[in-house]
Amino acid sequence: MRKESARPRVVLDTKPLIKLFVQEDGWDAVQKILAKIEVGEVEGAISVVTLTEIYYKYLQEKKPDLAKTRTEDLKHAIYLRKLEIGEETAIKAGEFKGRYNVSIADAFIAASAYLEESVIISDDTDYERISEVKVLTEKEFISQLA
Repeated sequence: MRKESARPRVVLDTKPLIKLFVQEDGWDAVQKILAKIEVGEVEGAISVVTLTEIYYKYLQEKKPDLAKTRTEDLKHAIYLRKLEIGEETAIKAGEFKGRYNVSIADAFIAASAYLEESVIISDDTDYERISEVKVLTEKEFISQLA
């Protein structure tokens, strides 16, 4: 687990990033969160699983060029930490998957956030089943910062 920090810590789920990319409802709040991360007011991260989810989403839509572009953009966003999957994360994800019956991707993202002592930014209701993690929508998080 990480040491204490005065700044809020968040792990962005895949869903808010997709909202940003396609400018769905809430995309502007995601953009504000990323701006706060970029200037250092918020510590931000994504799980490497998010790269997988974004890549396959665009491949399913038959947009391989966009799959590569979006994942490359995220890989090179130096202000976003990329949370790797080590043994501790893998075991915690297995616990969350087994206990709460969420998707394996959500289990990995939740495990990463748990171990980082971070809030998950998402409106995916599956995370609400996992009592060990805190989840806020992008709009809720922005309103808390105000």
